[in-house]
Amino acid sequence: MKMYVFALIIIVATAFTADDMELSSYHHTEGGGPLSSDGTAYSQTWDVGLATHGFSIYGAGDRWVADDFVLVGDWELNQVVVWMIWLGEMGTSMNIAFAEDDGSLDPNNATIVWSEAVPAVNVFADEWEASGGTWYDIYEFTCTINADAYPALSDDVAYWVFVQADVVDNCFVMVSDNYIGSSCWYDDGSGLWVISDESFGYDSDMFFDLYGDCTAFESSTWGDIKSLF
Repeated sequence: MKMYVFALIIIVATAFTADDMELSSYHHTEGGGPLSSDGTAYSQTWDVGLATHGFSIYGAGDRWVADDFVLVGDWELNQVVVWMIWLGEMGTSMNIAFAEDDGSLDPNNATIVWSEAVPAVNVFADEWEASGGTWYDIYEFTCTINADAYPALSDDVAYWVFVQADVVDNCFVMVSDNYIGSSCWYDDGSGLWVISDESFGYDSDMFFDLYGDCTAFESSTWGDIKSLF
């Protein structure tokens, strides 16, 4: 059983595509890193040249993707940005949760510290060619958290962000080859997280940015943070 619960009306989709789609040629990325200025708490930001796959995260199929991160400083987060392909309905809400890792780097063992269905807006970002030769529009999906419910996350702590688009039709969150921390994990609706190299055969990092207000800046360095993994 999942550790996270949202008040959702689950509608059975009559048709959907595979859980992932693959880029037509090979790319890789050096990954992002935590930032501490201009309201950016953390960045593994979108680059079309680094995108390799999309993972299905539509709500009707109860599919989720999780990725790990560590912040420099204490933060109250107010926005989460991901990059999406919509095959049907274009989403206007994202189910998001943050969980604290227990040291195992396994989201099945993490403790949820915050969750919410967050309103979001789409802005066209790029076009992307899947391995079958089909071109898809990529949208920057900006999720704005309610001001009364900002998640407060701490410096130098390993967290997971869980994302699921609140739509009936299939859709995909974009990922790259894994170079930062632990690989993405995927929940196909079974209630269990499986690391992406076991579920899909390759490591991956989700493209995502976290924004907010830094409430206390600590002395951690990126080298200190990488040592956690």
